[in-house]
Amino acid sequence: MFAWDSRPVAAKLPLLALALLLSRPGLTQDGATVRPVLTPQGQRKVWMPATQARVEGAHPAALLVLHSSASSPAQIERLTGYTRWARQEGFLVAYPEGLDGRWNDGRSDPFPPSSGQDDVAFLSGCLDLLVKDFGADPKKLFIVGFDSGGSLALTAGLQLAGQLAGVAACMAGFSASLEPRLATPCATPMLILQSESDPCIPFQGGEVRYFGGKSRGQVLPSDRVVQLWSGLSAPTDQVVLAGGRREMWGAKVVRIRLTGAGHLWPGTEAPVSEELFGPLQRDLAASQTIWDFFRGQW
Repeated sequence: MFAWDSRPVAAKLPLLALALLLSRPGLTQDGATVRPVLTPQGQRKVWMPATQARVEGAHPAALLVLHSSASSPAQIERLTGYTRWARQEGFLVAYPEGLDGRWNDGRSDPFPPSSGQDDVAFLSGCLDLLVKDFGADPKKLFIVGFDSGGSLALTAGLQLAGQLAGVAACMAGFSASLEPRLATPCATPMLILQSESDPCIPFQGGEVRYFGGKSRGQVLPSDRVVQLWSGLSAPTDQVVLAGGRREMWGAKVVRIRLTGAGHLWPGTEAPVSEELFGPLQRDLAASQTIWDFFRGQW
């Protein structure tokens, strides 16, 4: 997420603490296997539970879970708990790995990923692997991501509209540079979970900054994203939640709008730093909320 700069050491301490927090070791609960995925830019890696196997005659749903910047598949597995969910609910799960922990989500970033990195093509290859080698139902393919992984999930939802049954983004934004591609509503069902108080991804749009650091590109205002994605000017229904509200924008677009929450995965039991990221929303279980949304798409 960060590149070294010339500021005094004291000014860098929050960034160093973040890097240490995100680099803490984490392992999937039942081990992990790494599968290669060939892309136009070369071979990439996707992680999946070691116990996951093809079951003849079964065609389960499949979920790609995308980590944040400066993080890893092991970290997002621990944060979301989707390996356990997959075992309980009977779906397939895989954790793609960003190059050097970064994703190309369409933002104009002063610290961009490797030149020509086509992460949407990589995700498409991961989905193909789950269908061909594990028997996933090609009509039940989903992507969820956190932070920049969520931004990439939205980008993939737009570019792979005919391949995906749904996408979800948590504490993420949609790249302002991709706005022209939403000239017409997107057919991919979408859930976006955002906080009006997110200290990193501005709810009202603008520059993405981590703890006062350099700009990491621009995202659209949250309202603009759901309006363009759904083709509607206002929500068609809404329900009050603890710490926010759930908005329905037609039949296929949902926004969970939180107040007073920080840049954290709501409901997580993983160690987090609220001092760095802001308050953790404990009244909403993001992993279950997102899976319930996906399950409602078939």
